[in-house]
Amino acid sequence: MSRILGLIVLLALLLAAAAPALAERTVERGDRGATVKKLQRLLGVRPADGIFGKGTTRKLKRFQRRRNMRADGVAGPATWRALKRSGRRGSRSGSVRLLQRKLGIAADGVFGPGTYRAVKRFQRRRGLTADGIVGPGTWSALGVRGKRRVLKRRGGTRRVRRSGLPEAVRRAIRAANRIQYKPYRLGGGHGSFRDSAYDCSGTASYVLHAAGVLGRPRPSGGFRNYGKPGPGRYITIYSHGGHMWLKILNRRYDTSMRGPRGSRWSSQMRPTAGYTVRHPPGL
Repeated sequence: MSRILGLIVLLALLLAAAAPALAERTVERGDRGATVKKLQRLLGVRPADGIFGKGTTRKLKRFQRRRNMRADGVAGPATWRALKRSGRRGSRSGSVRLLQRKLGIAADGVFGPGTYRAVKRFQRRRGLTADGIVGPGTWSALGVRGKRRVLKRRGGTRRVRRSGLPEAVRRAIRAANRIQYKPYRLGGGHGSFRDSAYDCSGTASYVLHAAGVLGRPRPSGGFRNYGKPGPGRYITIYSHGGHMWLKILNRRYDTSMRGPRGSRWSSQMRPTAGYTVRHPPGL
């Protein structure tokens, strides 16, 4: 019996010693040390000084929001797993962000449909082969010197999961849910996709950007020549100079008629006379 107890104690000690190798400890604002420094390197905080301060908290919360996690600014097990997965893709996403900044579009690190179209436009203007692939010639034309990885679009708006719903539509719905209760403010969401309040076109811009089909926020009138004419299969845009709204999977998403709990979602449609009807390409 004593031998069995001894083995159990030995096993417990071995597991305790192995625990730090299996998972990083939870850290939050005010902590210091090597674990914080590792967190900062994964987040791209410069300098990585090992002090969990305001800047590290802000970066961590932004990372958590982008991955639809609870943005509490605490690096726990789930956040560490997401950070390490992101770190394995970091070199590509960093190059994509550089590309997007050079193209003058929102730099989210994702080579989606909007970035693909912006690359092709740039290539046509510079007399390059407009294939949407960012190789040495395109990097050079962008003014980026030195060896850079070749970038090309991965997936796209037509990537479909088993349910048959395109991934772009899923992203649009998740984005709509994130801001459905945000307050209305005229001009909200125009300067940046991330804001504390959104007007009608700021709301639509946020949702369409998340779907990967819009590079910059647009005013209501700017959607009258956006995309393709007519209703879409999944997403339809109704716009005129003073107001706009979306229909997503036969539900209205509109700032002008908020539901009982203040949500932008509504099952009630509205008259469409006077509205220009468009849809995102492929959706």
